[in-house]
Amino acid sequence: MTKGRATRYIRDLLYKLRTEGTTPRKQAWAVAVGVLIGCSPFYGFHLALCLLFSRLFRLNPGLTYLAAHVSLPGVWPLLVLAEFETGRRLRGQSYLHVRVEDLRHLGFGQAGIDLLLGSAVIGGLLAALLGGLTFWAARRRQLHPEIAALIEEGARRYRDVGMFHWEFVRGKLRHDPLYFNLLRRGFLPPEGRLLDLGCGRGILFSLLLAARRQVEAGQYPEGWAPPPPGLAFHGVEGRPKVAAAAREALGDRAVIETGDLRAARFPPADAILLLDVLHYLPQEDQRELLAKAVAALQPGGVLLIRDADAAGGWRFTATRAQERFSALLRRHWGQRFHYRSAGEWRALLEELGLEVETEPMGMGTPYANVLLAGVPSVPSSSGIPNVTRSSSG
Repeated sequence: MTKGRATRYIRDLLYKLRTEGTTPRKQAWAVAVGVLIGCSPFYGFHLALCLLFSRLFRLNPGLTYLAAHVSLPGVWPLLVLAEFETGRRLRGQSYLHVRVEDLRHLGFGQAGIDLLLGSAVIGGLLAALLGGLTFWAARRRQLHPEIAALIEEGARRYRDVGMFHWEFVRGKLRHDPLYFNLLRRGFLPPEGRLLDLGCGRGILFSLLLAARRQVEAGQYPEGWAPPPPGLAFHGVEGRPKVAAAAREALGDRAVIETGDLRAARFPPADAILLLDVLHYLPQEDQRELLAKAVAALQPGGVLLIRDADAAGGWRFTATRAQERFSALLRRHWGQRFHYRSAGEWRALLEELGLEVETEPMGMGTPYANVLLAGVPSVPSSSGIPNVTRSSSG
C-alpha cells in the first residue's frame, strides 16, 4: 500500500469511527453491547468481539470498544469476584471465600460456569444502566436532523485537508453559537461581497455554501428566514498554514489572501467581519484597522465584530483563561491581549461614524462574547441619523 493510499485509508477509518452510529439509540446500544462484552470472562477476545458485534448490529466500533473498558485493570478483580459470587448464588450456593484451593475443590469447570452466569447478570444490569444513561445524555444534546446535516455538510470540505481541520470545523459549528446566528438571524446582506478579516479556515464561508446546497435540495430548516445570502467570499488570514487550509477546502468558491490585516488593502465590501480578532492587536492598531474596515464598507453595508466584553464579570475571566491556554498550546508564550468592554467597543465604532447594535454572543458557553453590528449613519431628511441595517434580528 502506497503512502497516499495508507493516508486515505486511515483518514476514512477515522471519519467512519467519528460518524458511524451516532443516533441516540445507536449510541446507547453501542455502550450496552460494549459493557456486556467487557464484563464477560472472554479475556483477550474483547476487541474481536466488539468488532464482530458492532459490525453485525451496525454500531460504532470505537464507542463499543471504549465501553468494553468497564473492566479496567483496577476494577477487574472486584468485577470478577462479584460475578463469581453472583453465579454461585444463582445456583443456591453460599458465598465462598475465594482461594486457589477452594477453586480446585469446586472444580475449574464449575467455577467457569459460575463466572459466566454472574457476568451475564452483572453485565446485563450494568449494560442496561449505562446504555440508558447514554441514551438520555445523547437525546439531551441531539441536534435537529436538518441542523446536524448542515454541520456535517459544512465540515465535509475539510476532510481532504486533514482530520484535525475537519474535527476543528465540525466542533466550531456544533458548539460556537456565532455561525448559526449569523446564518439564520439576517445579520448578513442578501448579496454583494463578504469580507472576512482574520477568516481562519473560512468556516462561515463553508457553512453558507452548505446552506445554499440545502436550499437547492429542499432540506433547509423550516422557519429560517431569510434564506442564505448569495454573497461572494473574500478572506484575509495572517497564518499561512491556516490560510492554505482554507484555500484547499474552499477552492474557487472563495478568495483567500495571506497577510497582516494592518498592511492588507481591503476591497469594497457589503459585509465585513472581524470575529475574535481585535483583542490580539494593541488598541491603537485596533482603531486603525477598524477605520480601514469602515472605509471599505459599501453604502448600506454592515461591519460585524465579535469580541470579549471586558465588563463581563466571571465570564470574562473564563474568556481570558481560555485565550491564555490556547496561546500556550500554540507556543505563543508572550502573547498579549488587549480587551475592551462592550461599551468601549460601541463608543469606538460610533466615533468612526457607525450606528451600532449590540447583543450577547456567548449563548451555551461560559464566555463573555458580544456581537456588535455597525452600519454607516445616514442622515434623514430631518437631520436625525437612522440605521439602514437589513437584519431581522
